[in-house]
Parts: sequence; C-alpha cells; structure tokens
Amino acid sequence: MNNEGMFDYPFNFSKISGRLIGRINRFVVEVEVDGRKEEAYLANPGRLWELFLPGTELLLSPDLSRGKMPYTVLACLKEGRQILLHTHLTNQVIRSLIDNNRLALFKDYKVVRGEPDCGRIRFDLLLKHHYTGADYYLEVKSCTLFAGRVAMFPDAVTKRGADHLCKLKELSNAGVKTGCLFVVMNPGTDYFLPAYHIDSSFASVFREVQDQVQLSAVAIGFDPAFREVDTIKPLQIPFGFLDSELQDSGVYLLLIRIEEEKTIAVGGLGQKRFELGYYVYVGSAKCGLSKRVARHTRKRKRKRWHIDYLVTEADKVTPVSIISSDQLECELAESLQNIADYFVKGFGSSDCRCDSHLYYFVENPLQNLLFIKMIQYYRIMRLERKLIHNDAGKKGD
Repeated sequence: MNNEGMFDYPFNFSKISGRLIGRINRFVVEVEVDGRKEEAYLANPGRLWELFLPGTELLLSPDLSRGKMPYTVLACLKEGRQILLHTHLTNQVIRSLIDNNRLALFKDYKVVRGEPDCGRIRFDLLLKHHYTGADYYLEVKSCTLFAGRVAMFPDAVTKRGADHLCKLKELSNAGVKTGCLFVVMNPGTDYFLPAYHIDSSFASVFREVQDQVQLSAVAIGFDPAFREVDTIKPLQIPFGFLDSELQDSGVYLLLIRIEEEKTIAVGGLGQKRFELGYYVYVGSAKCGLSKRVARHTRKRKRKRWHIDYLVTEADKVTPVSIISSDQLECELAESLQNIADYFVKGFGSSDCRCDSHLYYFVENPLQNLLFIKMIQYYRIMRLERKLIHNDAGKKGD
C-alpha cells in the first residue's frame, strides 16, 4: 500500500490484535503482539483514561506503521465494540459519509478539499453546496469519552479546540457557513455535551458560538471486521441543560504521587507517615472551584488545610474536577473508601462525619478500573438521569 492511499476508507488494510501494556508518551504505546513486546504509534493525543487500562485489547495495523515503530493503533475494544482512536482516519470516514450522502445534515454538500487553510488555522474539510456553490468550513472532532448514553469532548484541555471554534465564529460573522461535527465512537450514545468538568474554557466557547457555528454530533459504529461504518445516529446537544450546569462549583480529587516514604507534620494531626504510593484527596468548593484547585496544585502557599502540608511534599499532583451544584463531597469520599487500600484517619474531615478525605492506593488509581468507573459515574453517568428527566418533562409539557 503506498503512502497516498494508506488512509483510505473503507479500512481494507491489514489488521492484527494486540494488548496494551502501557503508554510511553502521548504518541507511543507499548503493546503485546503474539507474546512479543512492541511499540506502536498512537495518532491520538487525548488522555484516554477510560480506554487505556493495562490489558485493553487493541486493533493494530502494520501497513500504517510510522518510522521505526512496526505498528499503528487503529482502535480499542470497549464493551464489545471497536472504538476508533486514529483521529486522522475519523476525517476520512466523515469525508466518505458526506460524499455518499449518509449524513443528513450535509446532504446538500460535497467535500472539495481536506485540511483547508484559513489564516493561521487549518480546518478538517472544505465543503461546497451542490446548488449555490457556497463554501462551508467543517471541523471534525473525534470523541472517545462516553459512559452510558452521554458523550463528552474533550478528554483533556484543548486550547486548539477552542481556537477552532473562535475562528469558525469569525468566519460565520463574515458570511461564511461554518460547522463543527463531534463524532462519537459509540452508537449507544444519545446525548453530547462539551466536557465542562475537564475544560470549562472550551465549554464556555462552545456555548458562546452556538448561534454562529453549526454545532452537531453523531454517533457511529463499525462492522465486525472494522472496515466500514454500519451505524450512524444523530445526537442531541442539550444547550439549555449546559447553561444550567456550567458553573464554577463542585467537588474535586487530587491524585498525589509520593515516590519515597516520608514523615510530614500535618497541622493539628501532628507527624504522619506517608509511604510510597498514591494518595487521593477529595474536597469541594461551593464557588470558585477552579481557583481552589489551582491553589492546591501550587507548591508555595500559606498552609491552611491538611492537604496543603501533603501537596508541598508531593512529587506529582493531578487534579480531577467534577462540576456540580449538588453536595457530593462526602458521597465521593465514601465511594473512594470502598475501593482504596486504606485511608488516613481524620485527614481533611474535621468538618464532617467522614472517617477521612484522604485515601491510599498502592498502584496508580488511573490504572484501576473501579476508580475510572467512579470518575465516569460522577462526571457523566449522573448527568444521564438528569437529561432523561428533562426530556420527560418536555414531553409532559
């Protein structure tokens, strides 16, 4: 297969199965293929926490190999379905679906060019209207973050994504038709929302441009051989629900890495021994959640809470925010207590009845399926009930 045709859709190139060992960096993963350890190129800079757990089954292609790496990651298996991970291939899929009139939203358009330049920004597709000849700039975003019937984008902070939306709005204000299509790799999805827990700035821009930029989302699924799309479903984007949820309050987790055992003086708790491993702290903020989390991740600050003493000595701190108007701090603490190896008694819980708000894991909790499912529940699954309730209320009206 030559380079010119290597990204062609349908995906008729060769594929083999492998298993994930671990992620080396943003674009390289270590995989097991036929009992051998190999490296594979990953054309997806997302965090992929929910998908990239050790042992995850991967679909690889030797024909798309890049440089010295013998394989390229195409997809991963989740809940019996292959989830396309190669973002460049997503563009090829959408291009084909538009040209073959399989996306109703773009039935009056054809694709005339890929990756059109527009000033300093390059979009994914340039469309042209069949009858008027008018241009339409389309940005395509691949979405792999979903749980139940709800999908969200992005799974990591994306200034580039926000810049794309702003430029599309600018073009729209100048009289050019523009749109952004979010492609969810799960046909069981019904709703799409910007991931305001992860990137509130992107969510704010998403909301600001909705009247100028055609924002849409579809869910797709592939045939068992992973050659072609066999399922296409338009998704609801509940803008009104987003307006009510997008706020600066909620709960947060701090994932804290301690690389060497140490004893730390923790305010009124006195000297506490912290062994090698991972600690997860849960806190909340009724307002100013983003500022609270930013403060906690700073090393130098006036020590006020128990967590300030531990963060100062930490080797790495990773925040996980959950935006919500509900009071979830103690509920989240109980969920952590059920899956952690143990808890540090009295840490951060002096103003509630919880045993602790600090929990210890021997292994990285981001590689723990129960921990990942817990985050998905509080960030995504809880929204499903609200969305269904809202829909039921609208039908009742």
